[in-house]
Amino acid sequence: MWQYLKARWQSLIFRLLFYFVISMLAVAVALAISFTRGLKPHFENEILPNVERYIEYLIDDIGIPPDLSVAQRLADELPFEIRIDGAGVEWTSSPRLKPISSYRFEPAPRPYDDVYFSQQRRNQYLLIRKQDYRYLFAIDNSFRRGSEQRHSLLLVFLGLILFLLYLAIRRMFRPIEAISQQVRNIGEGNLGQSIDASGKGELALLAAGINRMSAQIKSMLEGKSGLLLAISHELRSPLTRMRVNLELLEHSDQQQKLIDDVREMETLLAALLESEKLSSGHAPLSLGRYELLTLVEEVVTDHPCRDRIRTSLTPIEAEFDRLRIGLLVKNLIDNACHYSSVEDGLIEVRLRRDQQAAIIEVQDRGAGIGEEEIPRLTEAFYRPDSARQRATGGYGLGLYLCKLIIDAHRGHFTIESEPGRGTTVIVKLPL
Repeated sequence: MWQYLKARWQSLIFRLLFYFVISMLAVAVALAISFTRGLKPHFENEILPNVERYIEYLIDDIGIPPDLSVAQRLADELPFEIRIDGAGVEWTSSPRLKPISSYRFEPAPRPYDDVYFSQQRRNQYLLIRKQDYRYLFAIDNSFRRGSEQRHSLLLVFLGLILFLLYLAIRRMFRPIEAISQQVRNIGEGNLGQSIDASGKGELALLAAGINRMSAQIKSMLEGKSGLLLAISHELRSPLTRMRVNLELLEHSDQQQKLIDDVREMETLLAALLESEKLSSGHAPLSLGRYELLTLVEEVVTDHPCRDRIRTSLTPIEAEFDRLRIGLLVKNLIDNACHYSSVEDGLIEVRLRRDQQAAIIEVQDRGAGIGEEEIPRLTEAFYRPDSARQRATGGYGLGLYLCKLIIDAHRGHFTIESEPGRGTTVIVKLPL
């Protein structure tokens, strides 16, 4: 609960609502205190003079000593409950009236010397002494109802005003929530949505500006992707011709080096094309239900480093793009082979499942990576150690392409590494 409130506190609308509720409660408490403190002077100054004279007439009718039948008749006819104590009399018109000693009385102001009054909860009590008798009257509190109704109406009216004010401010600040969501979308690379920028206020202008910025960023990225795809496609043809011509040359070490360079360029172009297709959404996944264990075994069997790989695989049937998941496993094994040696020990490939996901783990015991570099490993062309990358032939596209494939399957992965102790990549693909 505390974590939820802490998260919601970041919302401007939630804070406005909180402030309004606190304000309304403060006003309600102030009104309640004012009403309570104002009731006593109201009774003493306005009610007591009229009620005391009226009760004197009633006591005269009851008589001294009291005629209890008259007292009962008056209690039945009038909005009073009566209790009479003294000189062998202890009588009450209602069992709700407690003994007089149960009430705490205060003397009425002058000139009402023999009059005492008390207030308990919502009831007023008036005690009058006459000779050897005490007459207690429980006064109907109808005189308070008008005042209470006025206070209640005032409180309801104030609450309504505050609520309407909150709705007006919420309407005014409504674009903030949409703007915040759009900024998160831009940060996550989702540029296909826009904000409803209706209105003429400053927030509407801000929303319209963010929409234009989002559209321009999307246009720039699409232009970049289109240019990269076009260049990559155009380069494939001359590279193919170059490789064919190299194959026709007389065999030599120099010829083989040139062929290897051309193959490396072809691999790089293929990775660029695949990554751009996945990141731009131009290549939808070809999903089907396959046995993941079979796919991993095929990749391991065909890999040049298969003698260095140890597997621990659990049969799992899931829905995925077979070609791209195969490429994912191959790239992870390539990285493990590149950044570890035979002396470091075996590369472990594990396949298991939990209740929601198939889990692929590839672990090497190579040089490892510093913790500060791990968040950047999935960036395109990022190389934590340029010299080592050149020596191994890497261009920083392997993990970037892996991330795109995993995101396209709505999965996620983590990288755990420590310098000198190796690296473990854990991939979770939803079942």
